[in-house]
Amino acid sequence: MSSAAPFGPPLAADGSTVVARLENGVLHITMSGAVEMRDPGVVFNPYWNGIDDEVRRRGVQRVVVDMRDLNFMNSSGILTLVRWVTRVKGHGTKPYQIELHFDRNVTWQRTSVPTLAKLAPEIVTATEING
Repeated sequence: MSSAAPFGPPLAADGSTVVARLENGVLHITMSGAVEMRDPGVVFNPYWNGIDDEVRRRGVQRVVVDMRDLNFMNSSGILTLVRWVTRVKGHGTKPYQIELHFDRNVTWQRTSVPTLAKLAPEIVTATEING
């Protein structure tokens, strides 16, 4: 039997939604819609920082971010993910693992997500999941 619980309130910002739920010790984050706003960092940087703080507080070891329903993310939105990964990497010993799920049929995902994983291959993996 799996136990799933919300992990903080969902984030809804200008056509995008992010929902986090803790299930069997793994944090699942689902992103949908499109991140097209001019400065998504105003909304997303505090969100990712809060996720990071809470993951470390609770001792979660694995975070799965499903981006397959995220139709578009501009470069400023991708930068918020870079900042999150950089922050996690900066924790040094025993940071949690981040697994990014993407759809190779979505152009921005195919080009950006694997590159993001290369930023910190010791903690980030990109997994291609079609559909």
